[in-house]
Amino acid sequence: MRSKVVAVVVGVALVALGVILSGNALGWWSADLFFDGWWTLFLIVPGLVSLLGQGPNLANIILIGVGALLLADAQQAFGDISVWSLIMPLILVAVGATVVWKGVATPKLPVDSEGRPLPAGSQVSAVFSGSTAAYNGLPFTGATTLAVFGGVDLDLRGAIIENDVVIDATSLFGGTDIIVSPGTKVELTSVGVFGGSDSNAEPPQPGATGPVVHVRSTAVFGGLEVKVK
Repeated sequence: MRSKVVAVVVGVALVALGVILSGNALGWWSADLFFDGWWTLFLIVPGLVSLLGQGPNLANIILIGVGALLLADAQQAFGDISVWSLIMPLILVAVGATVVWKGVATPKLPVDSEGRPLPAGSQVSAVFSGSTAAYNGLPFTGATTLAVFGGVDLDLRGAIIENDVVIDATSLFGGTDIIVSPGTKVELTSVGVFGGSDSNAEPPQPGATGPVVHVRSTAVFGGLEVKVK
């Protein structure tokens, strides 16, 4: 449902932009698209698209919040107060709130092909430190990871994975490495704010059978990598 909403919103926005530019070219009107702070839309619009498509998370909230602050500053809404002095404190508040939320809340889980929620599995965290979890010869039913100014290594080589599993990974000023065996099917979805996620594992193919590792990554000034070894 959310994917349809995102498609409609993006489609309507593109149509509206095309109509405005066409009207300008034909002389029907003279619409100035380059208002003060127009460049902040490159932060706000992706944040809104992510919000509609994936629901609220730290990455899209920061994108929208920072974009809105910079737009307000460009419009001189704060007078002589520099918005740049507010951005880092607000990011720290958002990061801290996310750390607390990750510690006390149960994440909303994706579902399998039959609509059954995938289990959350184990919790792995590293805050100003490093943490390694290896599952060689052990059952793996999913994990929730949190790396804050530290690193998390999740080693799934030799793990017993009988059904689809989900890894909900958050990297805040830190890094997350997920190591899988050759042939492991990995589906990566990610949201990054001054960070990113990458996978060189084999993605699942339509109609293929076998378990899939679903990795949902949120990287803020950090990163996640899925490695095959």
